[in-house]
Amino acid sequence: MLGQFLMTSATLTDADLDDDPVFRLLLSGRARTAQEAERIYLDDALPEVLTLLASPLSDDELARHPLVVMYRTHGSRGWEDSLL
Repeated sequence: MLGQFLMTSATLTDADLDDDPVFRLLLSGRARTAQEAERIYLDDALPEVLTLLASPLSDDELARHPLVVMYRTHGSRGWEDSLL
């Protein structure tokens, strides 16, 4: 199912997929589902979040950072509503 989505998406490039840590977890076999991959990624990214919180970023910049956005949205919608 994931492969079908990826093959039909005109907006994704190889570089996008190479840079996506969740996709890399799925491809490596470290995660079996997108939900599991997100959980592993967020657990592994805690040190980076602490660094971001200690950085001079404004509240607005911090709120827009992709990692912070992912933390805020993780679990806020049902998986049946997701693209995967």
